[in-house]
Amino acid sequence: MDKYRVVLLVSPMGHDVNRICTIVSRWLTETGIFNVEVAGTYPDAKLSIEDYMLDRTKVLNADLFFFLCSDEYWKKKETEDNLAEAVREGKGVLFYHGLHPCFENNPEIEKMIGLLWRDIANHGDFNYFDVSMNDADSEIKHPITKGVTPFRTKEELFCLLTNPWNVPVKVLATAYSDPDVVSRWGLHGTGRDEPVLTIGKYGKGNTVNFILGHVWEYYTGHGLMEDTTIAMEPPQFKTLLLRSCEWAVTGRVEVTQNV
Repeated sequence: MDKYRVVLLVSPMGHDVNRICTIVSRWLTETGIFNVEVAGTYPDAKLSIEDYMLDRTKVLNADLFFFLCSDEYWKKKETEDNLAEAVREGKGVLFYHGLHPCFENNPEIEKMIGLLWRDIANHGDFNYFDVSMNDADSEIKHPITKGVTPFRTKEELFCLLTNPWNVPVKVLATAYSDPDVVSRWGLHGTGRDEPVLTIGKYGKGNTVNFILGHVWEYYTGHGLMEDTTIAMEPPQFKTLLLRSCEWAVTGRVEVTQNV
């Protein structure tokens, strides 16, 4: 079978996008169903994000756009227009943790993301919490989360993300923000089950908002061990991410059932 073409779009957004890109590229390649290309500021990237997205042939040949970037290289309207055309016609797109405050000047990209960081949003310290699948008690399981058990992780939990464009989104997984946990700013948890994985549609294209996956380049005081990939270490995290990529492309999950 022909492999699906994934382009990882990488640029600085505070988080350690280069380290994340290296791990995700290896995971995708090891499935045997993805060819991986990187555009942006990653050291091995051959093209910038702008150069890639302005090349309509490349854009229309890609199967999945994997966002590990801010809006810094999306200032030209044509870059957003080319992405919107491709996804509208059936290409997949996945947005990874950390970019949710970025794209306020890119409305079509925001509509693909769905849940976004606005003024009410916040996060607590880098800390432990539990992730649960929303369809755990349902007879009908989504192919991304089917059989995935709840898991404990050490992460940065985004809270009170909102849907300013009112696009339809389906929440696949949540994490409880404990109100008894107080951050170093004196901020209590919300007492809500906060979405950490959602899916949607943009035209014919499948969209994934993968809100987990905090990796920082150095210790900032958010919490001990922040300069680490511990957030990516639970096997359920890897399964959810790879299944999300396959589903974004095909609308199914077949090859990445057990990873």
